[in-house]
Amino acid sequence: MKHYKLALIGSGNVACALARLLVRKQGWLEQQGITFSFTGISTGRHGFAINPDGLDIQKALQLVESGQSISALSISPVEDSLAVVKNSSADVLFENSPVNTQTGQPALDHIRTALNQVCTPSQRTKARWCMATAS
Repeated sequence: MKHYKLALIGSGNVACALARLLVRKQGWLEQQGITFSFTGISTGRHGFAINPDGLDIQKALQLVESGQSISALSISPVEDSLAVVKNSSADVLFENSPVNTQTGQPALDHIRTALNQVCTPSQRTKARWCMATAS
């Protein structure tokens, strides 16, 4: 069974719908040999939460939908979305934050931060990708 740790950066309608879909399909995914947990969530209005062992995604969705903060779900204080990327131990990052179409920010910083945590035997591959996306 392969387990994936997931992080949601930007938890608006699309990210919440994705989380609900994954939870709804959880049984089928397990039949395919895939399990998952949400280990990081970043929202613009409802705070930030991390737990490398897994957050209660149902509770997080309830809090977001009722306009409350998710910060109490976190095992340690998290100040911003980059800290969620760095500290969630996520295998998969769903980057869905509002983005400036001229600069690509903050999405580019989230992706660069996630890639800096990638372990690969080819540092050249990672460096080329980072340099190509820097401009």
